[in-house]
Amino acid sequence: NELEEKYPQQFMRIHRNALVARRAVRALEKHFDPEEGEGWAVRLNGIDELLAVSRRQLSAVREAIAA
Repeated sequence: NELEEKYPQQFMRIHRNALVARRAVRALEKHFDPEEGEGWAVRLNGIDELLAVSRRQLSAVREAIAA
């Protein structure tokens, strides 16, 4: 929480337990997780793994990517 509050222009919350650097976000993608079902995830520069975006954070992540 401290990083998110201190540096809101550099970081964004994508899940209750995950912050990412805004500049590292490459795309928001729909994906299917066998345990969670259909959902959304972000793809980061230089990382193959998708990071899940919670339903609660989805609209804020969409806004941040569109800006």
